[in-house]
Amino acid sequence: MGRNEKIVVFDEEYDRRELGYYSTPTFISTFITKKMLEINPNGKSALDPCVGKGEMIFNLYKSGIKIDGIDVHNHCNHKYCNFIQNDFISFYKEKKCDLLMDQKINLSYDYYIANPPYNCHEIDYIKDNKKKLNSLFGKIGVHNMYSMFISSMIDCAKEGSIIAFISADSFMTSRMHNPLRKQIIDECAIHYILLCPTDLFWDQKADVRTCIMILQKGKKFQQKIKTLNRPKNKDLLDLLLHKEDFNESNLESILNYSGKDQFEFVIDMPIEIKNLFENKRISDLFKCLTGISTGNDSKYISKTKKNGFEIPFYKNPGNKKFYCENNGFIANNYLEIDKKIKNFMVRNKSYMLKEGITCSSMGLTFGACYLPKNSTFGVNSNIFCSKKDIWWLIAYLNSSLVTYIVRGLLIRSNMITSGYVSKIPIIPLSEISKRKLSELASTSYKKKVTPKDSILIINKIDKILFEELKFSKKIETDIKHFSSNLQATV
Repeated sequence: MGRNEKIVVFDEEYDRRELGYYSTPTFISTFITKKMLEINPNGKSALDPCVGKGEMIFNLYKSGIKIDGIDVHNHCNHKYCNFIQNDFISFYKEKKCDLLMDQKINLSYDYYIANPPYNCHEIDYIKDNKKKLNSLFGKIGVHNMYSMFISSMIDCAKEGSIIAFISADSFMTSRMHNPLRKQIIDECAIHYILLCPTDLFWDQKADVRTCIMILQKGKKFQQKIKTLNRPKNKDLLDLLLHKEDFNESNLESILNYSGKDQFEFVIDMPIEIKNLFENKRISDLFKCLTGISTGNDSKYISKTKKNGFEIPFYKNPGNKKFYCENNGFIANNYLEIDKKIKNFMVRNKSYMLKEGITCSSMGLTFGACYLPKNSTFGVNSNIFCSKKDIWWLIAYLNSSLVTYIVRGLLIRSNMITSGYVSKIPIIPLSEISKRKLSELASTSYKKKVTPKDSILIINKIDKILFEELKFSKKIETDIKHFSSNLQATV
């Protein structure tokens, strides 16, 4: 087989968003198969639980491995596997129901290889089967298809089986996926965690951040973990996989603990940054809250101020920093609407109309702006603290350091929820530095700085923080480079 990427055109009559199927580039499946066979060269059988058109299994087939392929849809005339048209989750449930729920299934397969479906909790399958899925997956949760596939494969695997997949990488840091991460480290050895570039599936019109993970069932197999931070494009990824240009890490070095039994998988985190997480987090010192979900913004929020809609409403500063305009004006009787309309929800009512900090909720950039008094706020993150802390905290949140922490370590999707913002460590700062930061942020707000103009302000903020932290020049350069090249680095 050549090393060029194999592009499979998806049949247009099928809903890609519902099936979550994206074909796997050939160089990815070739690399994964090679590593699986190196770890266990004596295996005889494999399972691909979402076989698609067979892109992942061809090299296993060439190596003489007997393969079962499962898929809810028959995408092609399968030549490389014993094809079973079924829903893998239903297949898993049948196997699980033959046992007590706390028993492992221990299927006979030596290898599991998968590119799980890239879809979320909003698809009909999960919505229509929520109760049954909850009973099946328990603490793991039913947040999306790929997390359930990963958990199921681990549960099905016998001791020593290799489990390899390319998947959306939000499970590495997302708060809701902490139980899945715990299942991985409690039951498996981790051999590879490789972050893939953002353009990997662009030719299939998919903007998804992915990772390659190769596990082995059984903690006794744990050795050094080979890791790769996200390359800037898929051509470079292809080269790095071919050269096997990876870092090696101990298990502990890729775990970033953030509270009791809470941790994230982090790749190539400098020790100076990891040490910052020993400080208190935003949630330890301040309130980090969400607010109003209208269920129908066009009905309850006016773009302009008018009779009956006079209260400013903020829901996402986007790429703005320090200063942002409100997103509209909410109905004056929003508290009364909350009592009457089921999907209109006002959380944290006592904090409405108070001044604070409103933070980005969507997009690559992360920013924090002043939330004026007598305003309301949406389901983005909003921080409430004493008046003396507002301005230096806004400056800190807009720094390159915090961008690096949020976008490089804590969150690997475009949605930045309050759960992530609450995890941001608060570094100890002198009163002199706090005063300097406060002056920079408050002046920027008064001048209504644009995103372009804020770059100069952030450089001054970074200098103050770096002087306090005494980072090496290399760490400073890495942080600045990451923050100024988010499209390539996140």
